[in-house]
Parts: sequence; C-alpha cells; structure tokens
Amino acid sequence: MTGSAVILIVEDSPINRRILQNLLEKEGFAVRIAGNGKEALDRIAEERPDLILLDILMPEMDGLELCRRLNGREATRDIPVIFISALDDTADKLSGFAAGGVDYITKPFHPAEVLARIGTHLKLCRLQRQLAEKNRQLELEKQKSESLLLNVLPAHVAAELMEKGRCSPQCFADVAVCFVDIVQFTSAATALAPEVLIDELNGLFTAFDLIAEVHRCERMKTVGDAYLFVCGIPESDGGHVRNAARAALAMVACLRERNRSGRQWQVRVGLHAGPVVGGIVGTKKYLYDIFGDTVNVAARLQALSEPMRINVSAEVYEVLRPEFVFSCSLDVDMKGKGMQSIYFLEGRQPVPPVAAA
Repeated sequence: MTGSAVILIVEDSPINRRILQNLLEKEGFAVRIAGNGKEALDRIAEERPDLILLDILMPEMDGLELCRRLNGREATRDIPVIFISALDDTADKLSGFAAGGVDYITKPFHPAEVLARIGTHLKLCRLQRQLAEKNRQLELEKQKSESLLLNVLPAHVAAELMEKGRCSPQCFADVAVCFVDIVQFTSAATALAPEVLIDELNGLFTAFDLIAEVHRCERMKTVGDAYLFVCGIPESDGGHVRNAARAALAMVACLRERNRSGRQWQVRVGLHAGPVVGGIVGTKKYLYDIFGDTVNVAARLQALSEPMRINVSAEVYEVLRPEFVFSCSLDVDMKGKGMQSIYFLEGRQPVPPVAAA
C-alpha cells in the first residue's frame, strides 16, 4: 500500500509542509497539501486520502475540530489521522486521541519516526479493510446458508436451528396432512429424457408450492413424484382442514388447466387430519419430517384414491361437510386400520344467491 497510498498533509507552516512533502514523496507516497481545516475538507471531498498528517494549531479551523468532523462522518471516520504538533503536554495528546486521532507525533519530529508510524497505521488500516471485507463475505455466506435452510426446512425449524444449532422434536395435536401422488409416473419417467422429466416435475411442484402458500399450507417434502403438504404446523389453525381441502382442490384444478396445452399428468390425492410428531432426521443432511398414524392414513387414502380425485377420511368429512360436496361413502379395508369409511371430495358447496331487496 506504501507506493500507492495518498497522504494529505494539513499544515499551515510552508516550511513544515515542504519538509514533510519531500520526505514522503521520496518514499513513493502521493502527497496532497492543505493549509487549514476548511481547505482540507475540500481536498478530501475531491480525493479521499489513505492517511492524514494533521497539525493542531491552524487558522480558521484547527486540527482538533477537523478531526472531530471527519470522525463524525461515515465516509471519513475510518481515515487514520496522525497529529504532528508542537503541543507536547499530556493533555494535548489526550485531546488529540479524544478527537479521533490514531497517533501523535511531537515537533520537531524525526523523519524515521514519521515514516515508521505512517507505515504502521497504513498497514493496520489495510488489515482492517481486509477484515471488514472478510466479514462482509462471511455475512453473505451466512445469508446464503440461512436462505438455503429456509428453502429446505419449515420456517420455524430453520429459525430454531440457526439460533440453537438444533431443533427439538414436537408433537402437534391436530394437523391436516395431504399426499399428492402423480399417476403412472414411473412408466412416464422411462419414456422421457432426464431434463424433460425434471422440468415437468419442477413445473408441477412449483405450481403446487404457490397454491399451498395461498391457502396457508406448507410443503413438507417431496419423495420422488409424491408431494406432501400440511396445514397446522407450527401454529395451530382452526381452519387447517378447510385450508388443506381448498389447496387440494386448487391443485387438481391447476393440473386440469395445465393438461389443456401441455403434457398430460394425473394425480391421486389423500387427505387426513390428526396428531403428528415433527422433527429433524439426520446430522449432516438435514431433513425435517413428520411421523405418526395420521401420516400413514393420509398415504393409504392417497393409494386408495382415483386419478384426479381427492380421497378423505371420515374425520375430515365430518369437518368439511357443511361447506363442501362429497360423493357417497365407501367402506374399505385399510391396512392396519380395518374397515374404514372414505369419501371423495368433489368441491365446495355453491353459494346461495342473494335475495333481491
């Protein structure tokens, strides 16, 4: 930094200015000159110096006032200021440091001392700037890491993980759990180029993400071609079953519209509600997952569903039937649950017309 550093000498004595200027220019510094504090402010506005050599006793604006002004401005407070003054009392030196100076040299000065202190503070300044840049880069990396966590984990889980370094398992008393599975995806996967297949999945799941967000639901995970979303985590929501039902209907409607002009896809949907346990699985690759009978029932409802239909449990039916339309119930033998009544969610109840006044 020595060869390219710009040093501003603020000194009202022409002799002292000339001595300092000759000394510094021989060492390769770029030297700028000001005769008082006001003139120095103009010079700094034109070109920001790397270091300032500053006399204290000057007309119009003395060195202490100039240093205080520089220290009070965001753009100039990190410019190192070295006082060079004939005032050598301890009180004078303390005043210089209180104003924001980094060093104090007493006149008459020794050239070697001036050069040594300039070199020290330029080096310190360079190291501080390098540290500030590294801190800025670390902050950017931290923000990227936090953004990545927020993309792969529920918001409350990511926040706890960033704050505590861990996430405690939780039991949620009532959560709507919905599985959306693409019909005959495996056979379609063998016929499509990998980039086409991933592009199709990306388009479908991105659309589902937007629908889930609109209806206050959250994607929990995808497993291959299966899309799992929930409502009621982490905060309980009295409308969690209705929100999930609306989201499921919107996803099927979205797919029907998409099929009008694109590749044909169909889904089977299963919706159930009840208690679940949520927690992070793994220590190197974090995966937040939910467990429990509610999740198993939702998965089996999906497997028992039909293409482009939403299969719901009796528990969900009881909550939704005042506002939604269902097919007649079917009794099925569900693995691990015995005979169960299931229903196909067809849509929302029509809104009755408003009577004319």
